[in-house]
Amino acid sequence: MAYSGYENLRILVVDDFDNFRMTVAKILMEHGVQVVDSAVSANEALKYCRERAYDLILCDYNLGRGQNGQQILEQLRSEKILRSHCLFILVSAESSKSIVMAAYDSEPDAYVTKPITAKSLLQRVDRLLLQRDELIDLNKAIENGALIEAIELCQQKIAAASRYTAQCQKLLGQLYLETEQYGLAERVYTDALEVRALDWAKVGLAKVKRLQGDLNTSSQWLGEIIAANPLCMQAYDELATTSQAQGDTERVQDVLQQAVQISPMALLRQQNLAKTADENNDLSVAANAWRRTVRLSENSCYDELSSHMSFLRASAALFKEHSDQAKDLSRDALKVADALGTRFELDAQEKVQMKLLESQVQNGLGNDVRARELMADAEVLIEKQDMQLSLEAELDRVQAKFAAGDDAQANVLLQTLTKDSKGDEEALQKIDRLLEEPVSDVNRQRVAQINKEGIGLYNDNRFKESIACFQQAKRLFPNHIGVHLNLVQALVAEMREFGVQSEPMDLTLDVIKKIEKQITATHPQFQRFRQLHEMVRRLG
Repeated sequence: MAYSGYENLRILVVDDFDNFRMTVAKILMEHGVQVVDSAVSANEALKYCRERAYDLILCDYNLGRGQNGQQILEQLRSEKILRSHCLFILVSAESSKSIVMAAYDSEPDAYVTKPITAKSLLQRVDRLLLQRDELIDLNKAIENGALIEAIELCQQKIAAASRYTAQCQKLLGQLYLETEQYGLAERVYTDALEVRALDWAKVGLAKVKRLQGDLNTSSQWLGEIIAANPLCMQAYDELATTSQAQGDTERVQDVLQQAVQISPMALLRQQNLAKTADENNDLSVAANAWRRTVRLSENSCYDELSSHMSFLRASAALFKEHSDQAKDLSRDALKVADALGTRFELDAQEKVQMKLLESQVQNGLGNDVRARELMADAEVLIEKQDMQLSLEAELDRVQAKFAAGDDAQANVLLQTLTKDSKGDEEALQKIDRLLEEPVSDVNRQRVAQINKEGIGLYNDNRFKESIACFQQAKRLFPNHIGVHLNLVQALVAEMREFGVQSEPMDLTLDVIKKIEKQITATHPQFQRFRQLHEMVRRLG
């Protein structure tokens, strides 16, 4: 069925190639369109969109330097410029899986690959415009926040067996979820699935279960959806949310790592992975995810100073565990540090943090002179402005002192921070990462629980599972000597049982080396350390 109202449309075509813009404009005008504007860049396209209301935007993905088509769409949504009646079609000559997946993640109304013929373009536009006009009142109600009216309109169209019944069911399910009518949402998704196996309805049902508090069922169903369709990105995102609600941040990270392998150019998902890996203290995953986040955020409305700072912080921290990886990442980290002042407007405290973080990276690279200069500059700024640093900045300062080998001053700062944060559980949890033993109630309980579980597995001779448990504890609490010793004991037991292998022995020696740098002869666990060290020596 052809659309009959082309003469009333205002259309914008965005492409940096003249031939494409002229060809598409000609096709549309021959079909009755009276107004076809054209833009050669993202800036020009955004300027037009801020000044005029369009019915349809046809935008190329690759626009040369500056924002790409997907980022234009994100910007329009961020500024709330894209009204409900405006359709956005992303056009691209790119057919690589990563670009296509990223495009679908941003949810344009359609994704069209070049070359485009007049027939194929008009067929796609016809279908979109017919659907738009059929659902225009419904979408306007949603846009205006009139959710009860939108629900009634959905119900009417479904009852009338509209050709867009499935789309209305999808919208109705979302509206019921937004208005917390979970039972009605469940009925909508169930009705849709009786007609056809639709991923959005399956994910909707799993979301209903999560919101009703049945997290295990939600998790199970989402796992089944992903197994049946590994490209269903909504299922990964919902499973990450469900796992977060279960308090299982390890699972959240695992799910997000799977998702970014499939769709590596989805900025917000990369950022979510980076934050989760930070929370899990998985330095390698965090640093790499922050690097990808920073790269993807160039020209994006989601570009944030905190992501750049986090990349520097994770890169610096990685030197403690994986120096080769850290050296590779540090090249990009230093480029990020150099560009921060021009990319963002930094206040005085942010300038201090930048210098402290870059100082840590330079220390990791062995550039002691440059590291000391940066540290001195930061201290001068702090003293000159009598600056009251945020907790995050104070922790960066402590880490910079440790990186410079000034352990005594670092420990004084750390003790002061711990004392000043007494009663502030959130602050204490952040400080815990730098302490030998956690002081926050949450982390004391957490380390006790993980240790108990690991020791139980060890006593049952389930050494591999015990090792995995203590490795998680070691990552979360990297300075906890008791956890490190438990890990060594489990590794020794496994090698005694199954023979010495290079991988567990290398891990054991790394942990021993870490403990040696930290433990003193007066430490209550020093004798245990000596005994385990001797056991390892005999195994070697």
